[in-house]
Amino acid sequence: MTAHFALDTSTTPTGQNKPIARNILWPINLSERMTPRQLEIMLMLAEGKVNKQIAYELDVSTATVKVHIRNAITRLGAKNRMNAVAIVAANSAIFRNSAACAA
Repeated sequence: MTAHFALDTSTTPTGQNKPIARNILWPINLSERMTPRQLEIMLMLAEGKVNKQIAYELDVSTATVKVHIRNAITRLGAKNRMNAVAIVAANSAIFRNSAACAA
């Protein structure tokens, strides 16, 4: 038996997004929440890359990558790095799919 779940993507009466699971808001515009560099790094984390690999590819230090990650976690209101990556991965998939449907 397979269970199918539909996510409630409605907004509150004030027009704000509703939290789906604790700190995950559905959907959010990631480019409004963080800088382009923070978003780039978080997307690389979502791809499974580690800090050292990201630093090498972007030609920055690992300390710089860590600072961007920490600031992105704060801006997203995430509890930790894993929660932030989950938020970014889920929301980037939504916008990627909606862009593909619009084309």
